[in-house]
Amino acid sequence: MAAAPRPFGRRPVRVAARPSLLVLLAAGLTALLLLAAPARAGAGEAVSSGGAAFVAPRGEELRGDDYGRDWQHSVQVVANLRAAPPEVPLVVLLGGSSARECTVLDDDWERQIERRSGYVVDAYNLGSKHRTYAQDLAFVKLLPADVPTIVYIGVNLGRFCPPVSSASIRLPEPRPLARYGQHVYSRSHIQSRAEKRYHVAYWLARRYPEFRAHYRSELSMLQKLIRACKRRHLRVALLDLPRDLPTIGSSLDAPVSRYHRGCASLARSRSIPWLRFNSAAHFRDRDFFDIFHLVEPGRAKFQSILSDATIRLLQKYRMPGPTPTPTPTPSASPSASPSALASH
Repeated sequence: MAAAPRPFGRRPVRVAARPSLLVLLAAGLTALLLLAAPARAGAGEAVSSGGAAFVAPRGEELRGDDYGRDWQHSVQVVANLRAAPPEVPLVVLLGGSSARECTVLDDDWERQIERRSGYVVDAYNLGSKHRTYAQDLAFVKLLPADVPTIVYIGVNLGRFCPPVSSASIRLPEPRPLARYGQHVYSRSHIQSRAEKRYHVAYWLARRYPEFRAHYRSELSMLQKLIRACKRRHLRVALLDLPRDLPTIGSSLDAPVSRYHRGCASLARSRSIPWLRFNSAAHFRDRDFFDIFHLVEPGRAKFQSILSDATIRLLQKYRMPGPTPTPTPTPSASPSASPSALASH
C-alpha cells in the first residue's frame, strides 16, 4: 500500500521524602551550586527560599525566534489535516517542549514504523513549549473525524504546575508547511552536571509548590482530555515523558510518584495504555540538555521505543495496515510455452 499523498507540501514518505524536607534540602543545595547557575538565566527571575535566591535555569526563554514556532507549526498541521484528512492512520503526540524534543523528526518516525512493520502512517509531533492540557483538549476537538487515530498525551512534572485555564484555538488557513526546525536543544551544548543539579534544586524550591497547588485540577483536566478522545473514537495513550534519571536520582520521587499514581488510575478506569519508557531507554546524562529535554542521542532512543509501541497499538486496534500488491499470475494459452511465460 503506497503512502497517501501528503497535503500541502509535506514530503511523502513511507519513597520519597516529605515536601518540607525536600525544600530544605534544595535550599541547602543552592548554597553549594549558586556559583554554577547559568550566567544569563531565563528571564532573570529570582525566587527566594529559606533566605537563598534561586535564579531560573536558562532554557529556551532567550532563544528569540525559536519561541512560538512550535505552536505555529502545530496549528498549521491541524489546519492542513482538517482540510485534507489522511488516508492512512494518523499518529499525533501532544505535550510541551519535552514532548517536542523526544522524537527525531516526523518523517524519520514514520519511516521507522514502516520499516519495522509495513504500516504506513501520518505521524506528527505536535509538542510546543508550555502546552497545557486545556490546549491539548482544544487540539483534540479539531483533529479530523473518521480517521483511525492514535493520540499520545505526553505527561511530566511540568504539565501539572500551571493553574487550569480554558483554551481555544483559531486555526490558520490551510497552506504548505513552512520549514520547521523542530529542535531547540542539541548535544553541541548541554548543561553541566552542576547546572543540572542546580535545576533540580530550583524545581524543588520554585516549581514544587506550584505542582502541589495545581495537581488535582490539572489531573481533572487530563481526565477531561481522555474523555474527549474517547467520545471522538480516538485511540488515546498516556506517555510518560523523558527525565534525566542519572542526574535527578531520587530527588523528585515524591511528585513523580504522585502523578504516576494519578495517571495509572486514569488509565485503569478508562482502559487506556499508560506508557513509561524512562528505564527501558537506558538514558545517560549526556542524552539530555537539562533534566527534561532530550538531545540527539536520547531522542533516537526514545523514538525507537515509541515506534515499537505505536506498532503494537496499530495492531491491537486493527488499524488499516499495508495491502500487499498481488503478483499477477499469467494464464496459460495454447501458444504459450513455459519459457515464454517465464520471460514475463
